[in-house]
Amino acid sequence: MKMLKIIALTIIPAMAAFTFLCPPAGAQSVVDWNQGVIIAVGQGTAESSGNRGRDRLMAERAAQVHAYRELLEVTKGVHVDSSTTVENMMVKEDIVKARVEGIVKGAQVIKKKVEWEDKTPLATVEVRLCLNNTNCTGASLVSSLNLDQNPGPPNTPVKPFVFEPAGTAVPPAPKCSYDNQKKVTGVIFNLEGRPFEKVLLPVIVTKKENEMMTVYSVKSVKPNVIRTYGVVRYADNVDNGKKIEYLGDNVLVISVDQVTKENFILLDKDAARILKDTTAHDNDYTSDAKVVISAK
Repeated sequence: MKMLKIIALTIIPAMAAFTFLCPPAGAQSVVDWNQGVIIAVGQGTAESSGNRGRDRLMAERAAQVHAYRELLEVTKGVHVDSSTTVENMMVKEDIVKARVEGIVKGAQVIKKKVEWEDKTPLATVEVRLCLNNTNCTGASLVSSLNLDQNPGPPNTPVKPFVFEPAGTAVPPAPKCSYDNQKKVTGVIFNLEGRPFEKVLLPVIVTKKENEMMTVYSVKSVKPNVIRTYGVVRYADNVDNGKKIEYLGDNVLVISVDQVTKENFILLDKDAARILKDTTAHDNDYTSDAKVVISAK
């Protein structure tokens, strides 16, 4: 088993050194966009001091410190938008750096395991950091970033998509499905396997007379919702997306036309029109981020 780093502790003379180890095979640190969490795994050991209880605590401490370091590295790589990572934001703004490092240090320990090889303890610790506050208590990545201040990715269309509302109910387009006799309560954008880089702040656009226009972005959402809930949820398919209770019981499902080279989700004009029509008349569910992207 490969060693990453050795740190000798001399706090108590009888207390042995502890060691960070590579995570065990198959225990990778990952971002789970569907569950809205980042998982990191650390492993550590301690030299035998003859006191098994003390050695166990030392090994667990080493593993936990290692897990937090792994978690910070994974968190830095999370994409906020198509061109910005959390690390970019940490470099640009000290307050963001302090907040992110603070929530990482306070991440929840969800699993501990200690195995013994003769008198040597081998500890594995798994920690979890939430992307948002929906399924978690306490701080989250979303709450630590100034997302409501983020202007969005470069080249984001400045103009919002507007249309003249129809005088009568608009029938669903072939690429959209919902019950048009009831108020729509949320939307799922179905990418149908199209390549897409999952981000905290996605941008949905359409084309109108060959001009790209924004249909949905961080600017569409109420600031207090951004700071707590975020801007979007992800699901690996439409059925799982519909299970998210926050969307309500009449979900508009839109099959996406394509994903642009800027990582913008592109809707055809009919789908964009229906989305805007269903958010009219004091029913702007998009401002509450009742939005899911179905993507693998």
